[in-house]
Amino acid sequence: MKIPLQPIATVVFLVFLAAPTVAQERSISRADLIEKTSGFWIGQLVGNYMGFPFENIYVDEPIPVLVDRYYTPHNGGDLRMNRHDHRAFAPYLFTLFDGAYTDDDTDIEFVTLHAVEKYGLDIDYQQITEAWKRHINRRIWVANRTARNLMDQGLLPPDTGSKQHNPHWFQIDAQLVNEIWSAFYPGMPAKAAERAEWGARITNDDWGTHPTIAYAVMISEAYFEDDPQRLVQMALDAIPAEGPFYEGMNDVIRWHAETPDDWRSTRQKIHDKYYRYQKGDYQAPVSVVSSLVNGLCGIMAVLYGEGDFMKTVGIAVSAGYDCDNQAATCGGLIGVMLGAQAIPTELTHDCLPRGRWDKPFNDTYINFSRDDLPIHNRISDIVQRIVDIAEAAILVEGGQKLEREGQIIYVIP
Repeated sequence: MKIPLQPIATVVFLVFLAAPTVAQERSISRADLIEKTSGFWIGQLVGNYMGFPFENIYVDEPIPVLVDRYYTPHNGGDLRMNRHDHRAFAPYLFTLFDGAYTDDDTDIEFVTLHAVEKYGLDIDYQQITEAWKRHINRRIWVANRTARNLMDQGLLPPDTGSKQHNPHWFQIDAQLVNEIWSAFYPGMPAKAAERAEWGARITNDDWGTHPTIAYAVMISEAYFEDDPQRLVQMALDAIPAEGPFYEGMNDVIRWHAETPDDWRSTRQKIHDKYYRYQKGDYQAPVSVVSSLVNGLCGIMAVLYGEGDFMKTVGIAVSAGYDCDNQAATCGGLIGVMLGAQAIPTELTHDCLPRGRWDKPFNDTYINFSRDDLPIHNRISDIVQRIVDIAEAAILVEGGQKLEREGQIIYVIP
């Protein structure tokens, strides 16, 4: 019997539609995971130190130069900077400490690392509060400071970050202390975003948590994705489709498309619309450390930086506002994307007034700001500890640990 061809073709097409889509396996070697996580930690340090001299100095306009090195009051010429803040002398502090040193862009993550090692990835608010009260008692500001004070009054998160109790619920704090959740969940952006938002609510509320979610997705996804525009789109898709940060991300994406070679034009538009944002009866609080303008400048830097470490971090710093924090986030993101080897050695090895180190920041991280935690730490040890937690997260979430051709390989769920 001759069977008509058209019905067969139709059946085949319908079967194809009904068949489950087979996702391409996402896998990463332990060596690459270490390299990218090293880029995450070292990239944050670099961005932090590059931004120090200009923190909260340039507001109405960006820095007139594209920052591409460690400026100090000794080499900054006529640039305005924090000339009386010891942190503005990073190369000299490198010599003093013979390595890197703590600031709030990494030292609260340092506490989170210890807390997760102690309590596990499903750490709860009571447990993180115990960690904060034990280790975080000084050198904290704005929403972090208020949340810590509220803990002493007996409140637990998320009340410590709520609008009802924390008047700084919209500030940048949440973004700069929760990037580590993405390193705990590499290539698992949904889980990274979920846990980063959990952390964000220690200090922030409402749209003040949205930048944290956006950067959590981008950093987690950057373990596998190297297209900045795709990363930004993934972040946009992950945040709630409401509030000024969602609107601002859409604006920055459009402005970048309109003027792809002129980040200063986009920065001006961000300032004009979002520094004193108002829509209808709603007016966002105005602050140089707001998560709104700082978060949007970071998105701008990621787009205009085009995947180049120096250009991305340079734009994040030169955008102004609370630029050391934003640059640290962007440095960690591009550090994951490219790996530690791609970070320029003049920022990690050849950054002393005299001499050089054989390893980034002499493989040293000096903790002088977080109580009852080790003072002298090896950066490589911190990275290994993060990777060990990431391995546990991969397995808990349904991934695999395999050996292929003599290498440990992780299959991401």
